[in-house]
Amino acid sequence: MEILHDMVAFWKRQKENFKVLITRDSLRMLSGRKIVGRTRAVVGYESIFLSRLGANSIQIGIVSGAMSLLNVLFAVPAGTIIDRVKNVRNLYLMSFAFGLPNLLLLALAPNWLSFLLIMLGQTLVLTIQMPTKTIIDIDAINDEDRVVGLSIHRMITAIAGVGSPLLLAYIINYYGGLGSANAIRPIFLLQFVSEIIIFIVLYTKLENVFIEKKVGRESLVEGLKLILAGPVPLKLILVRDVATMFVMGMSNPFRGIYQVDVKMATVFIFGWIGVAEPAIDILLSIPAGKLIEKYGRRKVGYAGHIVGIIARLLLVLTPRSFPELLILMTALGSLEGCLYLGFDAYGQEIIPQDIRGKWMGVLAVITGVIGVVAPVIGGFIWRLNPDYLFWLNVIQWTFVAFPIMIILIEKYSIDGRNRTPALGNIKR
Repeated sequence: MEILHDMVAFWKRQKENFKVLITRDSLRMLSGRKIVGRTRAVVGYESIFLSRLGANSIQIGIVSGAMSLLNVLFAVPAGTIIDRVKNVRNLYLMSFAFGLPNLLLLALAPNWLSFLLIMLGQTLVLTIQMPTKTIIDIDAINDEDRVVGLSIHRMITAIAGVGSPLLLAYIINYYGGLGSANAIRPIFLLQFVSEIIIFIVLYTKLENVFIEKKVGRESLVEGLKLILAGPVPLKLILVRDVATMFVMGMSNPFRGIYQVDVKMATVFIFGWIGVAEPAIDILLSIPAGKLIEKYGRRKVGYAGHIVGIIARLLLVLTPRSFPELLILMTALGSLEGCLYLGFDAYGQEIIPQDIRGKWMGVLAVITGVIGVVAPVIGGFIWRLNPDYLFWLNVIQWTFVAFPIMIILIEKYSIDGRNRTPALGNIKR
């Protein structure tokens, strides 16, 4: 009862936008889509759909690489536009509206080349949509409520998404199973309808978000200089993100295909994989937030990272004869996310609001350049041995991301809380 009382009190004091964003992400999860992240690769059912349209491993890599290339070309102009626009809400809604037709077009795609063109259009939209979404999301929660807010958001959206993966599995199975592109098309139609509803909610309920404009205008080089001249944690986060995105860029386009074609997951195992993630979020998001408050971001964050290493190992070590272990792998990955909320909050807090658009523009260019070649490299590695791709995930998360996390927490934070100056306070 105490947890419920605390949740009600927290809910009442939050901004209206926090409630709107939970509604947005709950509707997206309800339709079987994961909450949009930074990735520009094809993942999940999209990657399987692309494979069933006739694309081989190299062509799948080319699709993701082309998406990253377009992102590189437009990331800097997008970041500049975002930094110069005072009302972020209108820009976010405009980009969302332009992206609405993409899921409908995917449902009608006849071959992998048409899939590529559609995804290039979506990538162009995301160069504006994702940074503005991030700014709005961060602004919706005060720093002192951030960990609790992220845990409540994770739990509520998980409740919305816990049943949808099995629904999608039944739909795909009804129309012929994962071996057919036509069986996957109906889920894109369902998600298209969901996106229309989400847009209506955002248009009618989302409040204005205003950000302070910086004095003067900076180029990409100047923005990069500003970041490199800034606090060490900002540079370490940049290195961590770049390394993570490189490995993810190689492996993510092939994750769904790896689970289905290599580990022999059936459509219903694939569905239960989708159920496991939100189910753990429902059970553990709020308790994880309480653990972080009780034991601190530091200890709980370390535990989360170790769980993440185990999950990545399990993906590779799951035998073809027992693909049900992939459900446990996903559950552990979700547990990692719950325990990682404190460190996620720290990663948001160290980026000053007035340069978030520039930060995301610089990061998008760096990771975008990597993303042009990483999926193609992943395609060649896949031809050698698919397991190699996912061993790289284990190695990176263990020997790159983990040491960086330790340095940030032990040397540049107070129990995982930001104690570095804002970039605006640094002399240029």
